[in-house]
Amino acid sequence: MNQRWVVALLTLSLAVFSSCAVAATGPESVRDLIIIGLEENIGLRVEQLNIPLRAATVVIDESVFDPEFFASVGYLKTRTPLTSYLSLAAPSNSQQLTGQLGLRKRYSSGLTASLSLDTDWGEDNNPTEDLDPRYHSAFNLTLTQPLLRDFGAKVNRSSVQLSRNQYQQAELQHLLQAQRLALQIEVLAGQLAGEAEIVQLRTEAVALSEELYAANQRRFDAGIIPVSEVQEAETALADRELGRSLAQQARELHFAQLNRQLNHRLPGDFNPLSLYALDSGDLQLQLPEFEQLFVAACELSVDLRLAEIAIKSSNIQQDFYRNQLRPRLDLQLQAGLNGLSGNGRSSAVNSRYAGSWGDSFVGAATGDGYQWGGGLEFSMPLGNRLARSRLQQAELQRKQANYRQQDIKSELRSQLEQQLTNLRRAFEQVKIAERFEHLAELSLQQEQRRLEEGLSDTFRILSFQDKMISAKIGRINALILYYSSVAELNFTRGNILEQHGITLQKRGEIP
Repeated sequence: MNQRWVVALLTLSLAVFSSCAVAATGPESVRDLIIIGLEENIGLRVEQLNIPLRAATVVIDESVFDPEFFASVGYLKTRTPLTSYLSLAAPSNSQQLTGQLGLRKRYSSGLTASLSLDTDWGEDNNPTEDLDPRYHSAFNLTLTQPLLRDFGAKVNRSSVQLSRNQYQQAELQHLLQAQRLALQIEVLAGQLAGEAEIVQLRTEAVALSEELYAANQRRFDAGIIPVSEVQEAETALADRELGRSLAQQARELHFAQLNRQLNHRLPGDFNPLSLYALDSGDLQLQLPEFEQLFVAACELSVDLRLAEIAIKSSNIQQDFYRNQLRPRLDLQLQAGLNGLSGNGRSSAVNSRYAGSWGDSFVGAATGDGYQWGGGLEFSMPLGNRLARSRLQQAELQRKQANYRQQDIKSELRSQLEQQLTNLRRAFEQVKIAERFEHLAELSLQQEQRRLEEGLSDTFRILSFQDKMISAKIGRINALILYYSSVAELNFTRGNILEQHGITLQKRGEIP
């Protein structure tokens, strides 16, 4: 196939990893999940199809400059009554068969060129014509060049440039949706891993209540404690079983949300605990200087790049409609070579043009006859309200595009400031939660020793256990919030895919 007319689709090229490898081993990291999402998410597939659609639009707009072959054929027969005393025949009878073959092409400058071969066969009863039938043939070149309106490649290729800009926007929209999908997957994966860990903690809490309930039952049977402590332990057991059920429900709901983004490619027994390190041990926070971060984010921001293209498109439209304010003045040039042949009407007449139809083509090729000419055509709508209104619209759209760009940049700065605040506070909360967990564990251990010595009771033990459970869950939630804040910051910076070693690459370009 001719590559000029083939539109190459944007395809995903995922470095290092392939989908086959992920499918064979199963998703073991957030990166694996993102790869599955980029390949399987239906919404992203829909967005990706906009790229070849826009590429086809570019080809459509380019096609107005393609050469065009044209041909025509026609037959005309007439019978006209005559009243002239010079005519020897009462009516005038004639037949004419015409044909035309040629090529037309429009150029970027606005020039329209036409090269054609015209021929006709004619037969009549006019005695003043020596040839009957007659064959006329001609080679004609016709040129029409706009001199004011629609002059120049900048104007005539406006639609092509606009469609190319839309193609670039379609690519960027696909990239932006891929980044958003990666953010959704990363946040949902973190929440799912946290819920899975919380389910384990809730299960451990149930086990502690079961042990305490069983121990209290034995002590009650031995007559050491009253029945109220047994009932208190049993109540705490039911409460913790309810907490475990709620945690399991949250995990299942987050799993469904994540699996939906992956087009239901996760197995039902998927274990999310390998996705994140939920031990905050050596967690450290290092952030670049804000202005440096902001400049880098502006360079990578897809929204800003989309806004820049919108401004370029607005400028193109404005230049086009400004040109349409001009009157139309077209230069028209024509040149041609003519040939004639035919059969003599009478054997007494020996015409030098006697011959077959083919002889008329030979006569045209040898310059037997010629024509040339030129002219100017002028027109202008009175008031030209259409062009003026469209130019006004284009100027307003350009202002809107500039304001949007400024707003996007301002919003980007604000988002970075907010997300840096969230990240710092999330890191701080992780450290506080670690200290709270450590102190809660120490307090529970001390209270457990007091219970063994008979210096504590069920209520206090349950209270210290609840604090320890809350501390562990608080640390998990703080960690997940921290990981989510990191993901959101990377998304705003425009490098969330690169952080996971994933790049989207194009293969091929539009012609």
